[in-house]
Amino acid sequence: MKNYLIPALCLSLFVLNGCSLFDDLIASSTPTKTKMEGVWEVTAAYDDEGKWILDSISSFITLIDLQKDNSVISTAGPMFMYIVHGKSRFNKIMSTIDQVFDYAEANFFTNGEWNAGSGNTDYFTVEIKLKLPGQKSLTSLLEAMGINSKALGLDQTIYHKFMGVKVSFEEDSDLKMIWDFDFNTSAEYNIKNEELKYVLWEGVSARNFTRCKFVLTKRVKGFTEIIRDTRN
Repeated sequence: MKNYLIPALCLSLFVLNGCSLFDDLIASSTPTKTKMEGVWEVTAAYDDEGKWILDSISSFITLIDLQKDNSVISTAGPMFMYIVHGKSRFNKIMSTIDQVFDYAEANFFTNGEWNAGSGNTDYFTVEIKLKLPGQKSLTSLLEAMGINSKALGLDQTIYHKFMGVKVSFEEDSDLKMIWDFDFNTSAEYNIKNEELKYVLWEGVSARNFTRCKFVLTKRVKGFTEIIRDTRN
């Protein structure tokens, strides 16, 4: 009996280990872009000192829908405003504009594009279009700060592109994703001319964006359904 027991035990361990290795192989072979696709909720946010900032950037649920065609639809306007402008200017802007990003009531969202390339990668690019509501008060605020708002083209949509954003996933799970806007990340801000060509926008220095870390949790429901449930 013992002669059969030991080989059987070894075979069982081999099968179990083989399954585990197979699962790991499947997980590691899944392209990063495929793992990133879907609807995500920002459930944690930290500044470059590791301080919690989620409450500052989110008065409504912060959702980011990374679609297969590389488009983005989100309620992440305040989050990207924080990254672009930093805590001090962000707080001034958000407390001064006529209408904050009112995702709870309005029918507009914050859109953009993204791409993670092919295969397995640790970095991706995201571009977010920001055109604030309540532009009149924002213009007055910036002019009071000595900034020529007309020269900055604030009546136009600004395309905020971040390249080399680090992306990772929790060990043994693709349901938790971490974004790091760190010192390997670079930024570029553009507007578009009448021919829809990019023109560099220098109203805010792209070198001085705020380094932050965000934890995103994958959601099963669709973007529209979650928005509707949250509003109710």
